Amino acid sequence: MEIPQTIKISFVILNFNREKELLHTIKKTYDLMQGKYDYEIIVVDNASADGSISAVKAAFPAVKLIERTKNIGVAGWNDGFAHAVGAYMVVLDDDSNVESGLDSAIHYMDLHDEVGVLGLNITGGAFQTDDHIDLQDYTDFIGCGAIIRKKLYDKIGGFAEWLFIYTHEWEYGLRCLDAGYKVRYYASCHIIHRTSALNRTPKRLKVFSTRNELAIVYKYFSEETRGKYMNRVILNNIKGVYKYGLHTIPWFFEAYKEFKKLKGQLVHTPVKREIEDFSGKNIGSTRPFLNIY
Repeated sequence: MEIPQTIKISFVILNFNREKELLHTIKKTYDLMQGKYDYEIIVVDNASADGSISAVKAAFPAVKLIERTKNIGVAGWNDGFAHAVGAYMVVLDDDSNVESGLDSAIHYMDLHDEVGVLGLNITGGAFQTDDHIDLQDYTDFIGCGAIIRKKLYDKIGGFAEWLFIYTHEWEYGLRCLDAGYKVRYYASCHIIHRTSALNRTPKRLKVFSTRNELAIVYKYFSEETRGKYMNRVILNNIKGVYKYGLHTIPWFFEAYKEFKKLKGQLVHTPVKREIEDFSGKNIGSTRPFLNIY
């Protein structure tokens, strides 16, 4: 049998101190692609200290392993994107894997050059796609399971290092749309997110998410409207007190304090007004608060 020489799909997995989950994800990916040769698996390790690197080398020597000496958060994926040779990059967490439907998703991308990011059907974890509509355009996607066109990465670069963690998908989606591509949801490709509790806490999620949402609006929305949208971000996030409890109120003050620190590093680069309007209606935190503001 002739083995194709062209790599079409690059799986890019980001890991931080989740050795067992990472090994499981790699194995599931090899199982998924059994009998195929037009792919590569790239693991970026974000300076783990748990033996992840040696475990991958021992169990899966064919994996391209990129070893970072410093944890830079979601921007670690960029090292994998830079080394990827496939036309499509399948973005995975160390604790997520493609369960089914990848062939049809790649075929869809082949037929739709306008799509820069194809968000996939996520099951498990804090962020799922239950409310998404198949083949509808969005501003963001869920980063533990998506396909990024390499040509898009070549045009706009990778994930923003200044965000560190959470909401990087919204920031990337804004730049994707501003570059003339679409972010689209594809329900027929299923991702299982096992959602390891390691390195995840509700406080960390809310502080980083709220800080980053404020920063994204400040950086990418127009001077005329960003004040309104930032107020919406604050009010819509504070609604989370009903879910997490009164003891979480200080989290939101901490998030705003962290935003103030970050604000000085940000250069205002507003997206096109139609993209801002679309995003304002599309992202939960920027929708009208209680449908009145």
